[in-house]
Amino acid sequence: MPPTAATATSTGRIDVPGAVRGASTGFSVLILGGLLAPFLTLASTALAAGWLAAVAIVAFAVAARHSRRAGSPGLHGAVAALIAYALVLPLILPFEQGREPLQIALTVLTALVVGSLAGTVFARRAH
Repeated sequence: MPPTAATATSTGRIDVPGAVRGASTGFSVLILGGLLAPFLTLASTALAAGWLAAVAIVAFAVAARHSRRAGSPGLHGAVAALIAYALVLPLILPFEQGREPLQIALTVLTALVVGSLAGTVFARRAH
């Protein structure tokens, strides 16, 4: 019997429903953390920058957490983290700091590394 669309996506290299759920949650973490950053800037610019870096790492790890059903948990985690960043990118591009190519490239690299590592760790812990 051929697999249905639901089982095909759940047993492939990427668990598509899990990646979408994870990306949505990661996006929410990025938004909430980003909304708090201006308040932290009042105390210290360095504190706000550190906060945003920590929020990104947490958001990308959270995005990768639904990796146990994926055939390739590391790839699944990286894709989910990239989707979370892709969702927030249009919201930050209108601001001058959001258009910095090096910052975008480093954030993409962070999403790939953190998402991949977190996806692998979460999948191993589930077994």
